[in-house]
Amino acid sequence: MDQTLELLLSQIDDRRKQVILGLGDGAAKDYASYQDMVGFIRGLSTVEGLIKDLAKRMETYDDE
Repeated sequence: MDQTLELLLSQIDDRRKQVILGLGDGAAKDYASYQDMVGFIRGLSTVEGLIKDLAKRMETYDDE
């Protein structure tokens, strides 16, 4: 996998862990804040999947 994509995935994972820890520590002051944080985690997971798909396609393209 490309080093740039690996770095990006690492940063996404770090950010997701920070938000999850915040949820566990009670950072969500109300239900709307909780929903926002969960949506942010969901968005990070979606982006992570897109990047992994891109990396796989790049590897397949390089093999051809």
